[in-house]
Amino acid sequence: MKSVFTALLVLISLVGFAQPRFVKERSDYEGEEVMLPFAFQAVGETNQPINATCRLSGRLDSGELEVFTLEHQNIVAYPYRELKGALIAPGYLPNYFALFPMDLSTSEYSSRMQPIQEGAIFVAEGIVFLGDNTNIYFSSADALQTLLAFMNMNPTARIRITGHVNVTAETKLSDTQLMALAKKRAEGIQDYLISHGISKHRISIMGRGREGVKYTNPQSEAELEYNRRVEVEILGF
Repeated sequence: MKSVFTALLVLISLVGFAQPRFVKERSDYEGEEVMLPFAFQAVGETNQPINATCRLSGRLDSGELEVFTLEHQNIVAYPYRELKGALIAPGYLPNYFALFPMDLSTSEYSSRMQPIQEGAIFVAEGIVFLGDNTNIYFSSADALQTLLAFMNMNPTARIRITGHVNVTAETKLSDTQLMALAKKRAEGIQDYLISHGISKHRISIMGRGREGVKYTNPQSEAELEYNRRVEVEILGF
């Protein structure tokens, strides 16, 4: 009963920052009760606090994924082995981050958000494609919603979505085919945004082939995913 009452006192607020409190305490925990607070603070170029919205997805020990948005909401984050998310705010590029609640060694992390500028490019992290498939993997739902939230928060922003592909020595596709594949991926993201109310006049798309590959001999899943990344360029705002 004591642990349940303690958990109810754990708060997260977003008045200039997201402040999750990661708790190692749980009802079936037989050892010493441990609480580890953590503040994720969003600031601008001159260190002024930014009232950002924090979108988080939490991976449970079971492998299940839960998604939640922190806007003056309360949450107890102890079940999560990993939290990924993004801070989004009007006038700023999305700021992506990953946290491991049980491994945190500091109580606060300050993240500097970059203002929107014409020509600025960011990677829409979390949008995943597998192999030579043009279909967006189901785990990309939260990342797509983050991009949609960014477009809604910045209603005058115009963007170019650039799809990329992974290329290895065994790849048989021509560069023309690779660029078509990459563009088709970008088109899928464009269709998602349009179907959720974003004007098609605010979005253009393109695909890049071999010239866009960063890791020509990828050694990890992270390098494979980066080769298949989705880049978003600000064309105007």
